[in-house]
Amino acid sequence: MTGISIFSEEQIVLLASLPYRIGVWISDSDDEDGEADDRREMKALAVCIKMAAKEYDGPGIVDDILRETLARERSWSGWAEGAFDVLPDCKNAVALLQGKAGIQEARNYRAAMMEIAATVAQAYGEFSSFDEIPEDEGVLGRIVGKVVGGFSSLSKDDANHPMNVSAAEDSAISQLSAALKVSE
Repeated sequence: MTGISIFSEEQIVLLASLPYRIGVWISDSDDEDGEADDRREMKALAVCIKMAAKEYDGPGIVDDILRETLARERSWSGWAEGAFDVLPDCKNAVALLQGKAGIQEARNYRAAMMEIAATVAQAYGEFSSFDEIPEDEGVLGRIVGKVVGGFSSLSKDDANHPMNVSAAEDSAISQLSAALKVSE
């Protein structure tokens, strides 16, 4: 067996729900800029999950997990309800991946989740300029360009603390990083 078929349905739901739940949790960590900011962050999250699936395409199961996240889009609103309690599930997901799929898969999953978190946290500052660009250029194209440009662009030292995020989002990213720690 390969891919996500090595996991039970309950385990697949855990792994597939976390990319979305993490994004919602990061977005909710700083609610000072209001609904417009939240909408930008949710747009960024949806596009980010799609781009992460492409970024991690190839051998391994992270892309399979992210495609499963996308396939279950009808579950996203329900998953958002459980976003407040995401950290214990992150620890469980990393342990599950490490035990069933190996340390490298756990590391890849962690990296994808951290990229999603950083992209959502940066959505306000990075994506707010889209309002000033003429609509005929296509919002999705502009978002994709920003997201793709942001993937893997952080140095190792800055990877867990991206620029242009609020103190609350930075704190949430630090907590997430600790929860997604892969045991050596």
